[in-house]
Amino acid sequence: MTPEALLAQHHLLGTLDDADREALLAHARLRRLPAGASVFRRGDAGDGLYGVLQGRVTVSVESEEGKELILNMFGPGAFFGEIALLDGGGRTASASVREEAALLFIGRTAFLPFLESRPKVAARMIALLCERLRRTTQQMEDSIFLDVSARLARQTLALAGSTGRIAISQAELAQTLGVSREIVSRQLSLWRDAGFVALGRGRVDLLDRKAIDALAAGG
Repeated sequence: MTPEALLAQHHLLGTLDDADREALLAHARLRRLPAGASVFRRGDAGDGLYGVLQGRVTVSVESEEGKELILNMFGPGAFFGEIALLDGGGRTASASVREEAALLFIGRTAFLPFLESRPKVAARMIALLCERLRRTTQQMEDSIFLDVSARLARQTLALAGSTGRIAISQAELAQTLGVSREIVSRQLSLWRDAGFVALGRGRVDLLDRKAIDALAAGG
């Protein structure tokens, strides 16, 4: 994916005209990072916004005991790092590369004046942050009120989207729920035996979305 295509397909920045996109890209730079590399750590200065051109990045928090909870995953076409970008505070979570990545970085000193002169773009940025907040609130509610099967069903549906496929390991899927890999593996095996999903190396394919929908609803 090219930087121009990344901006053009984004639901927030894709509304910019060609001149605005060129103006924004003039302040951007490319970062290439290998798998396992850190993009930023929790508490680091919020110096800019990242867009994924290639690869996969996970955003997570870690307990004092070293247990990792994955909050979100981003592939080509996605942006991340908006909160610290806007308020100038420290990063609220850590971001790391799971698959070799090419990232587009737009610095805060260039992006904020750009937003100030384009109020419609700023309003869409607020809507995007609200969407992220709603997702985090929903995850918190799910962890309190739903059993693992329903939580796993909701997470697989969210990650699969319209494609019906999740390019993720079972260990990573477990980390998005804050449970052990064994629990997720056992549940997925039951779903596979029932014909709900197909399992492969680093992927899950949804075969019976209606059944997964029912599980997500607590059925």
